[in-house]
Amino acid sequence: MTSTFAWALLCSPIALGSQDTSEIPGSKLASEDRLLDVIKQVDPALAGWDTEVISSKAQLLLGELVTSVLASPDSGALPDFVDSAVRSSALHPEELRVLHDAGGLRIARGTIGPEIRIGHAPLFKSIIELWPAGSETSTPQTKIKIVRIEAGQAGKATTQGLFRIWAETPQGPRQSDSIWTAEWNRRGEELELTSLSAIAYTESSSSSVRFSDCSEAVLGANQAWSEQLLRGTDDWCGRIERGASMDQYGHNGLAVSDINGDGLEDLYACQAGGLPNRLFVQNVDGTATDRSAEYGVDWVDDSKGAIFCDLDGDRQDELVLTTINGIIIATRGETKAFEIAVVLPLNGGYTLAAADYDQDGWVDLFVCGYATSDKKSGLPTPYHDANNGPPNSLFRNLGGLEFEEVTDKVGINQNNTRFSFAASWADYDNDGDQDLYVANDFGRNNLYRNDGGKFRDVADTAGVEDISAGMGVSWRDYDGDGQLDVYVSNMFSSAGQRIAYQRRFKSGADNETRAGFQRHARGNSLFKNQGDGTFADVTVGANVWMGRWSWGAGFTDFDNDGRPDLFVPNGFITNEQENDL
Repeated sequence: MTSTFAWALLCSPIALGSQDTSEIPGSKLASEDRLLDVIKQVDPALAGWDTEVISSKAQLLLGELVTSVLASPDSGALPDFVDSAVRSSALHPEELRVLHDAGGLRIARGTIGPEIRIGHAPLFKSIIELWPAGSETSTPQTKIKIVRIEAGQAGKATTQGLFRIWAETPQGPRQSDSIWTAEWNRRGEELELTSLSAIAYTESSSSSVRFSDCSEAVLGANQAWSEQLLRGTDDWCGRIERGASMDQYGHNGLAVSDINGDGLEDLYACQAGGLPNRLFVQNVDGTATDRSAEYGVDWVDDSKGAIFCDLDGDRQDELVLTTINGIIIATRGETKAFEIAVVLPLNGGYTLAAADYDQDGWVDLFVCGYATSDKKSGLPTPYHDANNGPPNSLFRNLGGLEFEEVTDKVGINQNNTRFSFAASWADYDNDGDQDLYVANDFGRNNLYRNDGGKFRDVADTAGVEDISAGMGVSWRDYDGDGQLDVYVSNMFSSAGQRIAYQRRFKSGADNETRAGFQRHARGNSLFKNQGDGTFADVTVGANVWMGRWSWGAGFTDFDNDGRPDLFVPNGFITNEQENDL
């Protein structure tokens, strides 16, 4: 998340929980004054938050410090902003404990000793040790994100930041991550570094476990690749009328199935309104050919979610889409083309999750509600614990492609207006039926326990409400104890962490409210199933909280060692700003 955007969200009247209706979007007085207020909040200096100004400066200076040393490893010189009597710890552990070393992937972790050194020479040496001269590579890339700041009296400040250094070497890619604490003297608008220490360190390197972007090799021969998929949303929003429901923020789905029964999986890619969805059918050589029109699925309706599943029991997948016109279910006709068989009326559908929740032999559909096409749901209020979103819907499959909307009847209507982004079915309590976890973008998450086809939201008592910006959810027994655990991907915000932990932020609020905002910015969550209906939050110990602005996380065994690993897609709209995230 960009610092300015996070800053604007957290400091707006929505985030501050204002009860004045003149500040709530949609009210009569919430137009120009409201916009001007948000614009002002984008610049922390204008709003009087000097800590944000300090953190931005500190982040730049730390980056300059590391870059200058690694670029001139024989100079022995540090930049002028470093105090001559700077105190520093080692930045690289003397010993590393190997956590994993198999299949060409090595991961090690170490702790930094308490020894403090004085002066430029020890600090220079510590930085050099981060990337030894014998690495036979060009100057590595570095990234620092300040996640905490305390500005004390008498011109003092302390920052805590995440530091990463990485590069390609002849032996393969190498990366290290650590947490740095820095102390500063504030001299007017300038900062002087007086102390730098590390409190954690993890190092990874790879030789044979490698991934490369093969998108162009697989899809590049298709006209849609260069003319549509490679263009950014800004480009299309400037070309396509708003009436086509072109959405700058995307959120369009993908689905995979073997469409033609040749044993190869094919890809269906949804696009924003006004652009045709695409079906890429895989060839035996690993490439894929656009056959969208041939299969009759090149619809231009804005499609948020898509899944393939067998809804009528004929052992052939139907295509299910959430669109602005409702939930479309398309089945295969006498030809290979898909034909629309059912349209379930629903305004606000986003992603989909399918399971036979009532064990009658027919696959049922759960649809997450997020934003209605008429935008009447407005912005989430309050920001960190919203309850004013469109409802989710559960459709029971009656057979013969007939469906009954049973949301209220089976209990899914509990806590059901929280801007839901993703959902996943799993039998977490091992009682033989499918339970449902729902990740909510602006509200507490839901865990609907299935008791004989009736549901109850037990997220609170189970310990998995996870107040944060929920984007995705994935189930897996990660520790091999026979119990399904759950990983939830959320929005990590360095700006949010800096702001929410400062005393002046929501100073009049109670501790629970402040904790909610602080948790909202932390990042992803891993909950260990304890086998008694409750879960333990093991996120920090497992080191899986920082996934940047995460979307749909998924478990899979990348290195074939029999243990599930995590893949976390992340990012946001950056336009031409390549170093934004």
